[in-house]
Amino acid sequence: MKVIGTGNTGMKLATMFDDDSPILISTAHQDSANYNNFNVSTFTEDGAGKRYGTGLGIWSKNENRLRGVLEDVIKEKVVIFSSLGGGSGSSSIPFISRILVEQGCKVLVCAVLPYKKEINPPLANAVQSINGIMEIIDDVSVMFFNNEKILKEFDNDWSKVNKQIIKRVSYVTELLETYSTDSYSPSTIDRSELDSVVFGGGFIDVTDTFLEENNPKFDYGKIDKDTKNLMIAMFVDVSVSNEQVDEYHKTLTTVTNKFAGRARNARLVPGILRGKVEWSRSEDKSIDDRAYITIASGLSIESYLNKIEKIRDDAMERAQAFATKAKVGKVISKKETNILDI
Repeated sequence: MKVIGTGNTGMKLATMFDDDSPILISTAHQDSANYNNFNVSTFTEDGAGKRYGTGLGIWSKNENRLRGVLEDVIKEKVVIFSSLGGGSGSSSIPFISRILVEQGCKVLVCAVLPYKKEINPPLANAVQSINGIMEIIDDVSVMFFNNEKILKEFDNDWSKVNKQIIKRVSYVTELLETYSTDSYSPSTIDRSELDSVVFGGGFIDVTDTFLEENNPKFDYGKIDKDTKNLMIAMFVDVSVSNEQVDEYHKTLTTVTNKFAGRARNARLVPGILRGKVEWSRSEDKSIDDRAYITIASGLSIESYLNKIEKIRDDAMERAQAFATKAKVGKVISKKETNILDI
């Protein structure tokens, strides 16, 4: 799997996710200087000035060079990290994605939305970037991260915010390698099944809601008839006996049957994974031997559009206020001018 970071935030997240050999793409000398230990492709020295339109111009002018940077990424699984609030990273997503899709790659875009108090230009950039993403949504998977929510959860601690983003991305891309073991399971999930959900195209989200008690809580989407892929993984602690795991298989079947009715047109991938369960997320504190990871892709665009429209309206209101010329009043009247003209 290849990892790409574009723009300052994207490069930060990419190096956290892959500290070995991520592909880093920058348009500003200052941003590139933060990553001297990595190979950074810098397309301009001055950046895009936090303007989405300027970023589009940079990538249009340098598309052939961008193709050169990506020419060896062929028929790979690719994760792209980028903020949607900047100028260069947000505007690069459609260009990078189209090139990779042309080269037979499966693409997951991990895009970080600005929080409201960043105001414009980040909000305006995000709206324009999302508009560009909608043009390629059938060809790539897109996972949004709500900085408004995560910052509140971690009390404005950016280090914890970034770690939370990386953790959620690892859930969808490294669920088997990082979190599961080879202990007994009556219903397994293999790598090809996981990839078919994660790289199935459209909006994707992940949650660790304890499904025996509550419906899955996604940041944006919801499970409905438009959902294309649904993976429900029950994690059972490695200390649990094989006999008890077989009993939990019945529980998993009950859970999946409940949600299969909602996602009636989806491809359903249920299974039991074994690993160390540190926290079940259950309201019943005595339950500590099982947990759930639910991944859904091809989520209904309508749910996303409702949230996106709120960002758009906020950005438009602020942009219009910014563009309004202030009323200029005279400090002194003509009569006062004559008096003062001594």
